[in-house]
Amino acid sequence: MATDAWQQARDAVTALWRRDHPDRAEAMEGELTAARTLLLRDDSAAAAATLTQLWQFRLQELLLSDERRTEALTRELHRVAQELARDIAQTAQPGIGSVSMNARATDGGRVYQSAGDMRITER
Repeated sequence: MATDAWQQARDAVTALWRRDHPDRAEAMEGELTAARTLLLRDDSAAAAATLTQLWQFRLQELLLSDERRTEALTRELHRVAQELARDIAQTAQPGIGSVSMNARATDGGRVYQSAGDMRITER
């Protein structure tokens, strides 16, 4: 819910409600937006789990009323899950480039090189 794919997921879920329960679609869209706001403020695992359970229940309720919806939502959720995984992978792993280092120590000098974090403790 905290990535760009969220808007697509929200639109897909809202479209499901709009098609079958137009009187509830706007309220569901507002609740999804409120849930995202909460998650952006509190991105803890507990908050995410609570919101996940809530929306799983709501989607299950919608799906149980028509089997055709199950197939459509399954395809849409699969597509969104792939996009979310791609978004997460891109933000979690910064680009890895190549590093080239050259050094020469003379007269008892020392060389320390690192392409990342380094801790040196000398006594």
